Amino acid sequence: MNKKIPFLLLISTSIYANSTTLSIDKLIEIALKNSPDVQIGRLNFDASKARERFQVGYYYPHIDISAQADKGYSKFKTNSSRSIELLSGEITLYQLLYDFGKQSSSVEASLEESLSYKAQMYQIVSNKILEVKETYYEILKAYEIKEAYRKNLTLQKNQLYRAKKYLKAGIRTIIDVSDAKIRLEEAKRDLANAQYNIELLYAKMENILGKKISLNDKKLYRVKLKNISLLKQIPIVKESLSRLKKYAYKHRYILKSIKHSIKQSKSILSATKKSYYPTISLRADYTNRHLDRDVINTLAQRESHISLDVSMNVFDGFQKASKVEEAKLKMLMIKSQKESIKLAINQEVLNSYLSVRRAKDNIALNETILKRAKEKLSQAKKRYENGLSDFIELQISQQDYINSLIALKSSYYDYFIEIARLNYSIGR
Repeated sequence: MNKKIPFLLLISTSIYANSTTLSIDKLIEIALKNSPDVQIGRLNFDASKARERFQVGYYYPHIDISAQADKGYSKFKTNSSRSIELLSGEITLYQLLYDFGKQSSSVEASLEESLSYKAQMYQIVSNKILEVKETYYEILKAYEIKEAYRKNLTLQKNQLYRAKKYLKAGIRTIIDVSDAKIRLEEAKRDLANAQYNIELLYAKMENILGKKISLNDKKLYRVKLKNISLLKQIPIVKESLSRLKKYAYKHRYILKSIKHSIKQSKSILSATKKSYYPTISLRADYTNRHLDRDVINTLAQRESHISLDVSMNVFDGFQKASKVEEAKLKMLMIKSQKESIKLAINQEVLNSYLSVRRAKDNIALNETILKRAKEKLSQAKKRYENGLSDFIELQISQQDYINSLIALKSSYYDYFIEIARLNYSIGR
């Protein structure tokens, strides 16, 4: 794709926007800061980093401190009895020395999990950016539709004025006035519905942003389209479909996430297999006691021990074998998910690529249709004024003109929506 496209997409919305308006860049910034789903993705990533640090902690010494206070009563064969008091403190150190790679595999698994969540977080960000762009261009399109209906209202007012004038002059009948009144009310209804649609889109945008900012036509930056061919005002996709697909396979975050999940599952499988091997560790204890005088000769006041421990499970009811089998199946399942995601991305890129081409062709066709509709409306007005046609022909020509105008403006913003979707589908 032409590298200028991202710049061209924003040039009309960010460069000329002032501080009192909300450009598409500002809306994206607000959404990424306030949207709950973006926050959830970030928190999931932070939690995975904490789990990674937890696994790394097994490499370091574990030191425990304990204290104990005992008071007891003893009776001896001599029928004498004693009250014994004992205070003691103990420090224990445990250090993992070697476990045949079990812990290193667990650390690798937690690292890959963290990278997977990081990619998921960026995928959520990408999803949010697309939502903002789609809704932003939908709002701009809705404004253009509203302006078309406003123009239609003006046409119907003028038509009612002419119908009354022709009736008074005896050129036309009362039915033309009645029809003009009906068309005028319909134009008012269409204009009101267009405004309601804008308000609904504003509500949708606020929901996407995760913050109520009271959007209105004064706050949202709108582009004033130039009075030249709209086809000349759009960015052009120059890259081939195959290059777009290759780019998508390399840059889509959802695919990056699943790749890290596969590596995680491999590390988990490796750690599970290594659980058959022994674990070698070092253990050291130091105990200091404050002894009662009656037992001072029978218990040591200070004790220290150091030991090299080798532990290995011999039989666990086939639990390790079951865990190994589960890890293998999970890895195969994730690999299948990767292939499914690649197929979905392939289809998504293809759909977006074709939709961009279709939207571009629609702009060109709609410009031609609007030009013909203008010519037809001009001819219909002259025919009606000269008594060569009835009101129905004129009304059809007016409606064709308005519909063509709406179709052209809609196809223009639909093109930018499809460009945004194409960029999303390839991970740009």
